Amino acid sequence: MRTQKCYAVKPNINEFLDIARRTYTEIVDDIAGMIAQLAEKYNLPLKTSFSSARGFFIQMNADCAAIHNGQLPSEFTKVHILELLGHYIEI
Repeated sequence: MRTQKCYAVKPNINEFLDIARRTYTEIVDDIAGMIAQLAEKYNLPLKTSFSSARGFFIQMNADCAAIHNGQLPSEFTKVHILELLGHYIEI
């Protein structure tokens, strides 16, 4: 929904809106890139997720065999295990 609002007005109508769109896109790409780097660094199947209540967060399947000794690296500080979603871990 947030992205839809950002692109509701055609390009080249308002210069400031075009700049805001470009900035928003770059930030979203940067977030996805950072999560991809973490996934590669720790060899984990991390997924970028977004909710209007929480903003951007990381998600992965809790059944993942890549989690050694049931522990995530200390870099992940706010970990929530959600059994409602089929054993997902949100970071």
